[in-house]
Amino acid sequence: MEGVKDLEAEALSGDPKAQALLHFLRLLRRKDYAGARAYAEGFPEGERERLLRGLSLLEEDPEALDDPLFAAEKEVVLGVKAVREGRREEAEAHFKRALALDPAHHRALTNLGTLHLERGELEEALALYQEALKLAPEDPLLHENLAALYKRKGDLDKMVAHMKRATRLKMAPLPSLDPLTGKPRRRFPLPLWAWLLLFALLAYLFLHKP
Repeated sequence: MEGVKDLEAEALSGDPKAQALLHFLRLLRRKDYAGARAYAEGFPEGERERLLRGLSLLEEDPEALDDPLFAAEKEVVLGVKAVREGRREEAEAHFKRALALDPAHHRALTNLGTLHLERGELEEALALYQEALKLAPEDPLLHENLAALYKRKGDLDKMVAHMKRATRLKMAPLPSLDPLTGKPRRRFPLPLWAWLLLFALLAYLFLHKP
């Protein structure tokens, strides 16, 4: 089975299966396991069983998971577990392994940045957070972490801006990803002309109501 880099190369070449698996991988990076499980149901039987088994092991027994598609997410899950149990050096190693396997894994970047933040290494943390922000600008936890960092730096304007952004993102529904580009889909899928037509119709009805 291919690793992430091979999968991305095949997806760029137009392989539909690779594109579908890459979209599944994007859902893992976001920890949208429910979305990944629903998406997996659309795969052929053998592949569907593989993906669903991997998701189950991530939640129940990640150390038993040996599928390369899940390798980076497995390292992140084990890293978070290590943090909760106070084993921060081990957690850092897990997050670094996740990034070696999948450099676009924004949660690995964020978690690694938080370890630097805890040690007072603000510039190292900021660099990692900013890299993660390029990959996942709509992750509310990342904005909360940036707010905490800017509080430590004494930059209250940026602290407040990121707290407001985090709050707005938490209140909004999680945007769906485009399977081909991996970018969040527009929340309002209607084209601009359709919205203008709708607003014009509403204005007409309002102005001409009895």
